[in-house]
Formats: sequence, structure tokens, C-alpha cells
Amino acid sequence: MKKIFLLMVSAILTSSALISCGGKKEAPADKEIAEPEFVFTKQDTARVMELVNDFMYRMKERDIRGAVERLSYLNGDTIEPLSPSFKNRQAMSLIPIAGRADYDLERIVFNSDIDNEAKINVILFEKEEGDPRPNKTSFYLRPIRRDGQWYLTTKDNITDSNELKSNANAEVDD
Repeated sequence: MKKIFLLMVSAILTSSALISCGGKKEAPADKEIAEPEFVFTKQDTARVMELVNDFMYRMKERDIRGAVERLSYLNGDTIEPLSPSFKNRQAMSLIPIAGRADYDLERIVFNSDIDNEAKINVILFEKEEGDPRPNKTSFYLRPIRRDGQWYLTTKDNITDSNELKSNANAEVDD
């Protein structure tokens, strides 16, 4: 009986010690808090939304030429207008989704000056209740910031000339 009592007391004391130590975790003093490398403001968000909404409006109106004219090309560190062959390629890829039932900007994600995305959902056709056919597709634009200005580029494997590295240190300011 004495052994059981001592075992219980030791278990209670050990539990108490673990609980009191576990509650107070201090951050290591030698760890420095890193400042975000990229800062985005409400103005950045508003400007990118304006560009994307203009692009979607032109697509809804079947103005493929106008939509393609809103796109640029990031060549290394330089923003350039699309070449005639890229314009043609982009126009051909947009034909199947031009003038569709609805376009919806699902999200804009800011990571860095060149690693951002705007996801646009496209309702291909209205469907009746109970219709199991998929009627939606999505595509992505890549907003790029150069010298304080925002440009829309496409997110594809041909016109992306930069290897992007995501930066988890992005911050949105007021």
C-alpha cells in the first residue's frame, strides 16, 4: 500500500511540474523577426482588380482583341508588349471562353513583384437543376509590378520567362 501511495504522489508531482513548465514557452532571444520583402497596399489590390475586371468585361463582350491588348510579356526584368505571334496565340486560346455566361474573379494572391496570380472562373453555359454536366472552367492571369505600375501577363509555360520563387513574406498594408 505504501508503494502505491508513493507512486501516486510521484505521478502527481511529475504531472504538476510538466504542466507548469509547458505553459511558459519563451521565444529564443537570438531569433530575429524578418521584415517582409514585398509589401502590397490597398491601392495595389484596387489597381490589379481594375485591370482584371477590364479584361473580364472585354472577354464577356467577345472583345478578344481588346482583352489581348491588356496583356504584357515579362522578358527577364522588362515588361514588353506582346509580339504579334504571342497576341495571336493568346487570342486563339481565349476564343473558346469568350462571350460566355459569366466571369468571376475568385481570388488574387500577391507573393512578390512577379509571382502573383488572379484566378478567374468562367461559367461556360447556364444549366438546369439536376444537370450533371460540368459547366465551369478556370484560367489564371499573372499580375506583375514594375516600377510601381501593374501589368497583366498570362500564367503559362511559354510566355513565363522567369523562374518564380514563392515568397511567404508578403504583407498587405492599409
